Amino acid sequence: CLYNDCAGECGGSAVEDECGVCDGSGPETGFNCLGVPLAFIYNGSYLWASYYIQTVTIDGENVAADDWVGAFNGDVCVGSRPWDTSLCPTDICNIWLYINDGSEQTTGYMTEGDIPSFKIYDASENTYYDAVASEDIPPWFISQMEVIDNLNVEPDCAGILGGSAELDECGVCG
Repeated sequence: CLYNDCAGECGGSAVEDECGVCDGSGPETGFNCLGVPLAFIYNGSYLWASYYIQTVTIDGENVAADDWVGAFNGDVCVGSRPWDTSLCPTDICNIWLYINDGSEQTTGYMTEGDIPSFKIYDASENTYYDAVASEDIPPWFISQMEVIDNLNVEPDCAGILGGSAELDECGVCG
């Protein structure tokens, strides 16, 4: 035998996929090899702030354990996590939001005074939503810990979940 494939079969054709799995099919569509939704991938940096969120809901219902919450500075993801509250102390999870440390990997990340926004990835619908906080989101400062009561996705006036239609001054949705 001249060579064994990744499964140890002499002359076999099994190869490792991009995730390092022998004869695997690669990551699930829309995710990286670690199972992170592609829009929620970020790089850590050496300084952060932590935002604790007491509840995360979609149309008033708690999100499922396989749903994710991501924090953003503009359109740049600066932190994310699956929202499985059973893995968080007292069922309240937090997200670490990372600083722009001057490296190329953290371009667009948080700087002091920036106000983050949040998105929810609904795994059952394979959909990303902009989340609305129950109160004004505090600005980001190094090593701070903030608490947000609730992040929610709700229908707009046209009944579209996460939509952006609003009532005008005449009470017409559009």
